[in-house]
Amino acid sequence: MRARARAKTPFFAFPRATSRKVSRFLTPSSLSKPPNPQRKPTTNVAQAAVKVGDAAPDFTLMGAGFETTSLSSLKGQKVVLAFFPAAFSGDADGGCQCQLASLQSIDKEDGISVLGITRDTPFVMGPWSEFAGIKCLSDVSNKTQDAYVGAIDFGKFLDDLDVSTNMAGYMSCKRGCVVLDEDQKVIYTWAGMPDQLPDVTEIQAALGIGKVNFE
Repeated sequence: MRARARAKTPFFAFPRATSRKVSRFLTPSSLSKPPNPQRKPTTNVAQAAVKVGDAAPDFTLMGAGFETTSLSSLKGQKVVLAFFPAAFSGDADGGCQCQLASLQSIDKEDGISVLGITRDTPFVMGPWSEFAGIKCLSDVSNKTQDAYVGAIDFGKFLDDLDVSTNMAGYMSCKRGCVVLDEDQKVIYTWAGMPDQLPDVTEIQAALGIGKVNFE
């Protein structure tokens, strides 16, 4: 008797109930709300090193199957670098999944390379890249993330939301986006907390695509 094939289901770093608890802080609607005065401030946040006009720091990072990608190999084309704290976190309405999903049309339809970068190991990059629809790379050392958007104590952030227990000290990157021109100069940069999302229309404007005249 042939065994019944198991249907593919997305895996999340948090249980469903917990993922919803996290994503309520990560949805676009939450960005317009005033901050919760009872929420503890997140500490150990480093400032982003790059600014508009800077030469983009080169990097070589591993992705699916431990294959490496170097930024220098993409010179001559525009590139979007999307930094996020953790793979398989959040959902379609908020968090890392939402962030990358919002950039799919830039990658697939406009033909501009979009690279996701996170601290997770190369073992995760294959299934996460397939699920997110964006090529993602592993920055286990956090060096590339620190250089571009800065670091955050992501464990403390989750502990303060009562999502996790004793994760304080787990460092990852702030959520961020950096756009590079054909000469690998920075033409747009944004960095925020895990409960914030970049404005895709600003990214499109920096790339010269989509709606660029807002009058």
